[in-house]
Amino acid sequence: MNRYIVVVFIEKITIYAGEIMKKLKWYGILFALFILFLYIMGTYDIFMMLSHNETYYASKEYGESVINYFTNYLLYMMVFWIGNLIGGSISPVLYFAKNKHAYKIAFISAASDFILIVLGTAFRNRLNVFGINIFCFDLFILIATFLFGIYLYQANRSEILYH
Repeated sequence: MNRYIVVVFIEKITIYAGEIMKKLKWYGILFALFILFLYIMGTYDIFMMLSHNETYYASKEYGESVINYFTNYLLYMMVFWIGNLIGGSISPVLYFAKNKHAYKIAFISAASDFILIVLGTAFRNRLNVFGINIFCFDLFILIATFLFGIYLYQANRSEILYH
């Protein structure tokens, strides 16, 4: 009896998952998985940086200037960083759920990232502390998030997203 209930439950979940994924495009799914991966890594990064994990700093070959950068990190910058990470992590999940608000969350994430980059560069000397490679990677994440927001907006307009 219990095996029958489990089998029926699995069948229902499979059918429901198939219905959800029916209109989602394969390239949209890959894009969402890529964005989700970036933001999972970013979430790991924030925990390592703000906990001042010396092993993590050494593995990235960060010096004293990076440690100083994250010592007494400013609260308003933290708000933008966390907003960027939460939005960037949630927007792909909302896409998979076909939620029509996914693009708004992606744009909020991109805006938070943009503000964080501008503030960090203008007031915290981010470019000199991290170097051009990390700065370019930050810009890559910003552009990828913005493009994902545009993709989600277009998906919303074409009624792929409707919840």
